[in-house]
Amino acid sequence: MQHFKYLIIGGGIAGTTAAETLRKNDTEGSIALISDEPYPLYSRVMLSKPAFMRGEQSLESVWLKKTEWYEQNHITFMGGVSANSLDDSAKKVSLLDGREIEYEKLLLAIGAHARKWTIPGSDKNGIYYLRGLDDTKAIIEAFKTKKKAVLIGSGCVSFEIADVLRSLNMETTLVMREKYFSEPMLSEPEGKMVEKKLEESGVKIIRNAEIAEVLGGKEATGVTLKDGMKLDCDMILCMIGVIFPTEWLKTSGIELGRGIIANEFLETSIPDVWTAGDIAEYNDTVLKETFLCGNWMNSRGQGETAALGMTGKRTEYKTVTFQTSHGFGDVIGFVGDTRALSERKVFYRGSPEQNSFARLIVQGNRLIGATLINRLPEMGTITKLIKEGTDISGKEGEIIKADFDLKSLI
Repeated sequence: MQHFKYLIIGGGIAGTTAAETLRKNDTEGSIALISDEPYPLYSRVMLSKPAFMRGEQSLESVWLKKTEWYEQNHITFMGGVSANSLDDSAKKVSLLDGREIEYEKLLLAIGAHARKWTIPGSDKNGIYYLRGLDDTKAIIEAFKTKKKAVLIGSGCVSFEIADVLRSLNMETTLVMREKYFSEPMLSEPEGKMVEKKLEESGVKIIRNAEIAEVLGGKEATGVTLKDGMKLDCDMILCMIGVIFPTEWLKTSGIELGRGIIANEFLETSIPDVWTAGDIAEYNDTVLKETFLCGNWMNSRGQGETAALGMTGKRTEYKTVTFQTSHGFGDVIGFVGDTRALSERKVFYRGSPEQNSFARLIVQGNRLIGATLINRLPEMGTITKLIKEGTDISGKEGEIIKADFDLKSLI
């Protein structure tokens, strides 16, 4: 049985950043990194970007680490294998290939997986998901011959992929369960703004709809909706969210929610076990709530924070998460907690008619989140207002004015 001082499950940006941070802070301790993909670290952010998906950027541009990096830093990389169980009393992780590994400190950075269809016909060829590099490579290859696509789901990745499909002159139909695009992640005015741009660019949108069956023999040739409508296609891109791979942890005794529960130091309920990245459902001391938000920036920062804790440098993870999505010349931005819950107030600024609009989400007397379309310059200021917990009492009438300078609140 192998033994490592530091064991990391997950080879993405959170796990790899943790490995790098561990080596910087402990030049001698043994480190192992286990990844369910066979590849060294690559940029997941690039996978849905138009230039990469159209083949304008080479595959080489996606790599962030080469195999040699792991060797040079004395990090044992075990690719293409998944963990199967965790025995915290024995401080041991079992792998699906039968190996068992002992650890002194463990990081669970296991990410999220694409949610797969289970409807009739969902096992046919011609159905594509997008989570890892192999997924993107398969889609890029399909683009060479496919002509008519059905895109399922109304998230930001769908927005970006729709842009790619139309730039390749592919006939594109977007099918979504929601009554407007990205409900409730975006407000209805924002969702309608996105829909307007999609439709102006030639995307057909079918709202309040779900697929009942995939048609065809071995190859998908179309879909039937639950209302009986049939759509012909030779390519189906299924973007229906993610699932968190925590099933193997349920017997370990670790506290689970949607993801892995952690405190503000990214420590889990089990001693000497940390979590980071998409899977981390942590105590956010800025938002003052338990928060789960998977994005590149969060994952990288949490990987570093967790690693510092593993070396004895206990550090609070404290940041305001943000991300952007680009498509059809527009930019959609998300900052902080964007859920418009019933106890929260919502304020709008800008104008959908001018293609510049924002939704500000307030809890009590402070701003906690925002969604923005084509108002990217305001993102930095909003981030600072959230981080500092700025009291905006009495300013509600000002912040809804499109020309009001939010910097004056700082």
